[in-house]
Amino acid sequence: MPRKLALKRLTASDLTLFKWHFQNHPAGKQKAFNLDADVLVGKLYPQLGEPSLVPQPRYPLDLYLCGPGLAPVNNLQRKILKQQKNWRLNGELIDNPVEIPELYDVLTPGDFALFEFSGDVMPTTANVVLVSAAVPVDAGIHAELARRFPSGSMWALDDGLVQEVLSAAAPPEGHSLYDWAETSLLEDAALGGAAGAEAINARRGSRGISPEDFMRSRRIAEATGVAGEEFLNAYFEQECQRDNLEEFEWTASINAVSVFDFRVIALGGEVRLVDAKSTTGAFTNPIHLSFGELHKAVYGPEPYDIYRLYRVAADRAEMRIARNIGPALRQTLAVFSTLPLEVKVDGISVHPDLLNFSAEEIILESSPDEGSR
Repeated sequence: MPRKLALKRLTASDLTLFKWHFQNHPAGKQKAFNLDADVLVGKLYPQLGEPSLVPQPRYPLDLYLCGPGLAPVNNLQRKILKQQKNWRLNGELIDNPVEIPELYDVLTPGDFALFEFSGDVMPTTANVVLVSAAVPVDAGIHAELARRFPSGSMWALDDGLVQEVLSAAAPPEGHSLYDWAETSLLEDAALGGAAGAEAINARRGSRGISPEDFMRSRRIAEATGVAGEEFLNAYFEQECQRDNLEEFEWTASINAVSVFDFRVIALGGEVRLVDAKSTTGAFTNPIHLSFGELHKAVYGPEPYDIYRLYRVAADRAEMRIARNIGPALRQTLAVFSTLPLEVKVDGISVHPDLLNFSAEEIILESSPDEGSR
């Protein structure tokens, strides 16, 4: 599902969350980042806008501060709270880490903090990348953000914009913002893809992926899979209403270990099996097939189709279809039969080009009134 990303331009009162700024550049008694309610509640966490059972609700937050520059992550425990109509990231003053005693001193009003929040109903984790104009490796990113956001205080972002900023600024390898652009690699690694894991290790070196980040990526991949099936279920319902299908069954909703997701009966009575393969990224991301899916696709007897859902978001997805993929994978399955009996293959990663997808891109939207084409 879509990541919860935001950008904040830091003010003098925001910087007093850091101990050095609070002591040397006081801008009132505030010890918090102000968080724009239109972004935090209006776009990222609408349920925070519901009436609270307690005054001034507080939500514990696992905070990971990266930067400025190439500084390593600083993990802290803070909270998000509501005071009157204002939302703040609050807690104890943040001191410079012992190993970098002047790290946060370089921050000035007008610098940026990029947030990635985790948590379905309320924020439970925030990964924050601090970007300072005074730090050379941040300068290009800062200039690009300032160009794109010349005014205002806080904005919701999408993955595409982060990638565009990185491409334009080209910071050196090792900059923590690159981690934000690795969603496709993280998704591949979380689903068991060797290529994704190798690429991340090559880029991140000794930093690797924390267990928390890996599990979060796995949960996101699983949630994306469920969302893709929901989109496809709605699509098949519309196809039946338009008399393009006789009927269908959402098999995976009643059998979690089924080797296909849907059984579809086409006009004329032909039965076809359908597997939804979903990603928040591009169409070209690897497709993961279990050995059971591979075996069923090759040996049938029903034709086995892959419906590739990509750029899956909360209210929209794009889709292309590869029909009867068995013949394209028959040779792959034959290779596995030559392995020693003691060796079992659990699954494979396949580039979409192997499966002869149709060129047609089908747009799926969550509102049934909008339909699909």
